[in-house]
Amino acid sequence: MIRLSAVSKTYPDGTEVLKSLDIEVNEGEFFVLIGPSGCGKTTTVKLINRLIEPTEGEILLKGREIHTYNIHELRWNIGYVLQRIALFPHMNVAENIAVVPEMKKWDKPRIRKRVDELLEMVGMDPAAFRDRMPSELSGGQQQRVGVARALAADPDLILMDEPFSALDPISRERLQQDIQNLQREIRKTVVFVTHDMDEAMALGDRVCLMKEGRVVQVDIPQNLILHPADDFVRTFIGDRRSPWLTAVDVMADADSPRIVEERDPKKRKGPLFLRDERGTFLGRLENETLDPDGPVLSNDTKLRDAVRVFRENRTDWLPVLRGDKLIGVLSHRHIVEYLERTAHTGEVKG
Repeated sequence: MIRLSAVSKTYPDGTEVLKSLDIEVNEGEFFVLIGPSGCGKTTTVKLINRLIEPTEGEILLKGREIHTYNIHELRWNIGYVLQRIALFPHMNVAENIAVVPEMKKWDKPRIRKRVDELLEMVGMDPAAFRDRMPSELSGGQQQRVGVARALAADPDLILMDEPFSALDPISRERLQQDIQNLQREIRKTVVFVTHDMDEAMALGDRVCLMKEGRVVQVDIPQNLILHPADDFVRTFIGDRRSPWLTAVDVMADADSPRIVEERDPKKRKGPLFLRDERGTFLGRLENETLDPDGPVLSNDTKLRDAVRVFRENRTDWLPVLRGDKLIGVLSHRHIVEYLERTAHTGEVKG
């Protein structure tokens, strides 16, 4: 979907922000950029929609160099959500969302339908919010309108630059969950900038950790935790093995022999968890019966919540999903063994 090859950015005063950056983002992926202040995260995002130009290197969007696109065509097909949503204060909610569709000369019935559809998608009743002014909205509601506006013309790509950092913790957590649910529904390609490691680990299909204009490690969240590339990664991520451990943190410490491909349902005592060749979860197989609707854990389920799911469902094994993909299996035994190990090493802190 997006490829940055040997991209560098140096400003006229000699400040080198990006140094031969190589990044590839897959179609439909939620890709998170994270790193210390000044590492080049926001610069990278601005290069993708040509708010600034690279000094060297090449940026491809869908296999095509971005400078071959008409700049208006490029930006109309890229949604952009910033830290502080700049809603037009003199326009109501519906008018704010309709800006790009109107530029693309959609007819009014189509625009109205799209506005209502998007408001419902971001959890805002169209009848209640369509005609409100930005000044009548809370910060969280303004961010929701900003997300709706970014999606208005059905763009191929969404860029989100620290969109929740100005919100209070409750609004931020709620919007994080909403974005996860929305991404599962619409499967857009998202490049998301954050300075919050918990947010990166919860949202990202893959996380790109940057330092001083370079990529240090790109990986799935649990590999960053369990297999840091160097001491910088280890230090930046910090101790994530705390009372806030997720299912993935523990699951990733053990192999998952109970995961089998659809074409290879091996016989084994107890349940098996099936996935197709794309990794999509098919269900729990037990006693030759496949149950596609049984209990599951999402990759960011807190361990304390996972224990409750085990108890409520009276099961010893639960599949762990990222979106609709089966990425592992968690058991009571995994949790107990993990806690025993960390109790001896002092790794888990209260």
